[in-house]
Amino acid sequence: MTVLEMGFIACAAVSVIALATAIISLQRVRQQASENEKLIQKVMREVAASSSGSVGMGQRLLAMEKRLQANASATKKPEKIDYYNDDEFQPYSQAAQMFKLGMDCDEVARRCGLSRAEASLLEMMQKSSH
Repeated sequence: MTVLEMGFIACAAVSVIALATAIISLQRVRQQASENEKLIQKVMREVAASSSGSVGMGQRLLAMEKRLQANASATKKPEKIDYYNDDEFQPYSQAAQMFKLGMDCDEVARRCGLSRAEASLLEMMQKSSH
């Protein structure tokens, strides 16, 4: 076997090793890209849920403001709204009680049927009032 043949065999071996390394790296990159795409989709769903929860909370606040204005214009002495017995505000009053008991935001959101954004907002309001 000549030096030229040995050099050719060594080059072929190095080329095969480089090709195998490139194929393995490509597979890893594809796997990471797939995982990244899944994470992006998850984040987008969470952002959409958070946004819809914020919009829902804003709509409820506007409805409450309109009710308060209607009550104020109808009577000089506005009647006190019983938030604890009002069906529209029942999940929020339950959430406030659960936060007083020390429950975390995710658990309160799940039990009261609120979005994570709504529960987080209520938790911040609860903490700031104490």
